[in-house]
Amino acid sequence: MVRKIYTALVLACGLMACSGPVSIEKAAAALLKAAPDDTIVVKDGAYADVKLDWKAYATADKPIVVRAETPGGVCLSGKSELKISGEGLTVSGFLFRGCVRDKGSVVEFRSGDDLAQGCRLTDCAFDRCVPAKRDISYCYVNLYGRANRVDHCSFYGKQNLGVTLVVMLNYPDCDDNRHMIDHNWFGPRPVYGSNGAETIRVGTSHQCMQNSRSIIADNLFERCDGEVEVVSIKSSENVIARNFFYECQGVLALRHGDRNVAEDNVFLGHGVRNTGGVRVVGEDQVIRGNKFIGLAGSRFFSALAFMYGVPNSLPNRYMQVKRTVVENNDFQGCASIEFNTGEDAERTLPPIETVWENNRVSNSVSYAEPSFQSLSAGKGASWFDPSSGSGSKSARIIEISDSLLVLDKSIVITEPTVIAAAPGTRPTVMYAGSKRDDMIRICDGGSLTLKGIHFSGVPTPGKSMANNIIATAESMIDPYSLSIEDCEFSDCGEGAFFVIRGRKGTFADRVEIRRSVFRDLSGDAVFFAAETDDRGRYSGDDLLIEDCRFEHILGTCVNVYRGGSDESTAGPYVYIRNCRFDDASNKVRGSVLRLIGPQVLEISGCKFSGSGRGGCTIRLDEAPWEKISLKNNTFTGSGPVRRNL
Repeated sequence: MVRKIYTALVLACGLMACSGPVSIEKAAAALLKAAPDDTIVVKDGAYADVKLDWKAYATADKPIVVRAETPGGVCLSGKSELKISGEGLTVSGFLFRGCVRDKGSVVEFRSGDDLAQGCRLTDCAFDRCVPAKRDISYCYVNLYGRANRVDHCSFYGKQNLGVTLVVMLNYPDCDDNRHMIDHNWFGPRPVYGSNGAETIRVGTSHQCMQNSRSIIADNLFERCDGEVEVVSIKSSENVIARNFFYECQGVLALRHGDRNVAEDNVFLGHGVRNTGGVRVVGEDQVIRGNKFIGLAGSRFFSALAFMYGVPNSLPNRYMQVKRTVVENNDFQGCASIEFNTGEDAERTLPPIETVWENNRVSNSVSYAEPSFQSLSAGKGASWFDPSSGSGSKSARIIEISDSLLVLDKSIVITEPTVIAAAPGTRPTVMYAGSKRDDMIRICDGGSLTLKGIHFSGVPTPGKSMANNIIATAESMIDPYSLSIEDCEFSDCGEGAFFVIRGRKGTFADRVEIRRSVFRDLSGDAVFFAAETDDRGRYSGDDLLIEDCRFEHILGTCVNVYRGGSDESTAGPYVYIRNCRFDDASNKVRGSVLRLIGPQVLEISGCKFSGSGRGGCTIRLDEAPWEKISLKNNTFTGSGPVRRNL
């Protein structure tokens, strides 16, 4: 049921005349009559598409409280949003589940230009408030005004573009705001594959000289992997204290602004790749009393990274690091501490006047790690269970025993699925539909494993042919995985007919292709090159191709693209090992392997025969920081390797 709230509505009977909880429709009117220390209890229920605009006139010491009848018992969904404004308003115990925005945020501490002051959001939870498309950008919470607090809240399931929680400084009344962001749980956020997926950001590059003086304290960040900056500080005189960063593939970035303090935080990596600590830019930053334990990241993801600066830097680039104080920190079993991160032709100014005192650095880990239960105690909404009603799904298994399976429509994958040949068989799968479609389409919620199957693109007379053999949906919010073993893909006779295609706006966390054959193809065999906006976006994190054969291919055998020079992500990781390429990709300007921008690339033990003659065998366009390894490959009657370094 859609319920609408009109804040101008004055009800004949307000809260003061009511003896129990009010419906959510009456809460706004009740606020108009409430006085400091009053509490408005909202009746439990599920509410879709409600536009809440709540304003109070009280004080932080004697607030007006609007709370759910039962913590978590008021569930807002759909296009619901909440605007908090005025002074001294506390909102408590609400569940925002599946709330979707076109832009902006789900909860905002302002109404129009009326900013909040001394207001509080507490004991609330945000559960998978994501759109259908991952590149639609909005936040869970936008903080405006001054002296507001977000505490004991849970933030879960953020997968689309946009920061989870933002402190905004774009009003004069947002300086010296002294917001408190404390005792929250920021739950797992997968690698997004682009800039703009921070968990917390305070300010922007253009506001870096403004004193925000926000406090981010006593929070738990669990596997917040969206991009390199888990917490991005882009203003001055903030304090980030006593937070626990648990296996986060990223860092606390003192990205813009001066005189920020990072103290008594714990960064625990357990050797997970790209787990990092603190990255430093700017002047008079203080890093003290922190523990950096088992962090595996390097460069921008280092346990401690001092950036090189840009002479006469624009606000959005890199100010020189000056007068940093690093004291009483403990580094145990960390892969990298760097004082020259990002040194290149643009960034030429080294850190200066650094104070390094009473720090301990050791190769081994002797940290007495607390239990995860104790780490999470008192963090987030105590009533919120992110696993409630979602449990992990076992894979659906489809076994093919017929020698020939003809599809008249796409196999749609919306759950973990295994499609395998029956023991002792080698079935062939073809497409003969009434309209063109993918043979297999991976959609949200889906992951796919293929074993022992031959997919043929030979058309059936009088029927439409397939678009692709395996492709993603046009847009997806969930990352997916794909595993292929001992399969064969053949006879795809059109240039736009690809074997494996990751479409724009989708993201694979892992693709593995082993012991498989690709032959007689006009289009690309493996295509993850749809993100072409040159902003550092890419379509998949890990790609492994091993012990495969590519024969008589007109298109590109492996096509991966990550354009631009953005450094906010660490992928993609591409490994091509022990593969053969025969009579492949010989058209003019063609490439057998077109690998633009992988951050980590290994091509080893591969054999190229009669391939890439009209262009090149391997085409690279790498940045200086990318890790490129070409080893033990052989080239017979094939084109050159082209690279720019």
